[in-house]
Amino acid sequence: MMAIVKVEWIRIRRNPLNAAILLIFAVLMGLSAVWSGLRASEIRAAAAAPQIAASAANAAEMHDAPKADAHDGGDGAYAASNDRAPLQLPLLGGLVLNVSQADLVGTSIKVSSRSRHTDGRNSDQLFNPLSYEFGLLDFASVFALLTPLVVIALSYGLVQEERESGVWRLVCTQTARPWQLVLCSLGWRLLLVALVACASSLLAFLLDSGSALSALAYWCLISLSYVLFWFSLAGLFLLLPISSGAAAIGLLGSWLILTFGVPAALHWAADQTQPKPSRMAAIIEIRRLQELSNQQRQNLLADWFKAHPELLGDTPLAKLPREVAGLPAALQLDSQIRPLMLQFETHRAEQFGFMQRWSWTSPALAVALMADRLSGLDAPRHASFVAAVNDFEDRWRAYFVPSIMARAAWSEAQQAAPPQFDFDQSFDIAELNGLIGLQALSAASMLAVLLALRQRFSQF
Repeated sequence: MMAIVKVEWIRIRRNPLNAAILLIFAVLMGLSAVWSGLRASEIRAAAAAPQIAASAANAAEMHDAPKADAHDGGDGAYAASNDRAPLQLPLLGGLVLNVSQADLVGTSIKVSSRSRHTDGRNSDQLFNPLSYEFGLLDFASVFALLTPLVVIALSYGLVQEERESGVWRLVCTQTARPWQLVLCSLGWRLLLVALVACASSLLAFLLDSGSALSALAYWCLISLSYVLFWFSLAGLFLLLPISSGAAAIGLLGSWLILTFGVPAALHWAADQTQPKPSRMAAIIEIRRLQELSNQQRQNLLADWFKAHPELLGDTPLAKLPREVAGLPAALQLDSQIRPLMLQFETHRAEQFGFMQRWSWTSPALAVALMADRLSGLDAPRHASFVAAVNDFEDRWRAYFVPSIMARAAWSEAQQAAPPQFDFDQSFDIAELNGLIGLQALSAASMLAVLLALRQRFSQF
């Protein structure tokens, strides 16, 4: 057996095409690792940097998002309630795998006494949409797309070409177990591809200032399962009595179906099972609620002070500052809009769960979902973050609103003891283990089928 292993290694090493394929794969994975690692460090640094408030001259104001009046001077409760830095979604140790998602998914939410859903202030960075459509891919995407192509290029036709030339008949007559030759050849190629994948992953994680060893371990495990799946599939194609060209076309077709076709079909099935809420209907409903809020503003203000007469004092309602007069209506409007916005988060989380349950049908999908989980940008975690922000926002407003409505002086003691936001910064181990288990089971099943049919390599 050891002699076969040595011979197969010599065959691989002396084939310049194998070296060229592996070199190209290593260069592309290395470049992606460097870009992703540096970009992940930039994102973490930006999230940790102090937030700079936008200039009032550049703030686009909505009619339901009033500015503080000049008399407030920035010293009152109203100014203090709006001065808090945005809440940040904690980025996990695998951000390097999925850096572009951090730009597309909102990782910071501004909490204040105003409604964040209808506030016209937009401090988001402007970007060119084409840069996302034609820009660099994430490290996980590059790995998921390139690895099957490398496996196909290294392994297709290993048996078919020798069958076509008549060499395989000679091999079968002189070797008791021809399948050992095939498995050794595939094993060496699997080892080389896995080494490139793990080395580039290590480079990416080293360049990310906030990476975690546990995230790297999970990523290496699913990467090895992914590579094993594709080499097992390539081995099954070697069993087929077809030409090497037909085997290559079949493997490429399998790559297209498993990488693009199955995820698209699952996305369609998820939409059919859990219909997506209409954004247009939500916008129309928000506009209706805004108009209704404007009409009821004075009544809501009077009702609020009827419930809290001790906070009104001697000031007539008509003389109240603008931020005080509009606050009850703004709070009621926000309580009505929040369920409309939350339904989108809930739908994304449910759709993610549906895709994860069926990820065993598409190894590339499993890799993408694992990257989302390890980066902390998956839809269920983001929905939990939004729910935690909503809860904190309620506590934040309960702390500040009475002082705002009473126009009371804001002391340093009050400023030093506001509510604190806390959100879980750990991985969901159960979900990660579930993804790893599904992918490992899929790869093991393919390998088991290949081993069960290994005697068929003796047929020529």
